[in-house]
Amino acid sequence: MRYEFIIAGEPSDTVRAAFPELTCTPAPAGGTAMYGPVRDFAHLRGLLARFDDLGLTVVEMRRLPD
Repeated sequence: MRYEFIIAGEPSDTVRAAFPELTCTPAPAGGTAMYGPVRDFAHLRGLLARFDDLGLTVVEMRRLPD
């Protein structure tokens, strides 16, 4: 599975390093798109917990076609 997360603002290098499995690009409507492979539901929940722990606001999340 692949997922895309749109977060508010632009993450610092430290935040980017906390998500080595995700690629970061500017989102078309503002913010930052972070996307990449997600192994399973537990991994997805772990990513969401990491976003929360780092104080990031996930504006949108969607599963991408494989």
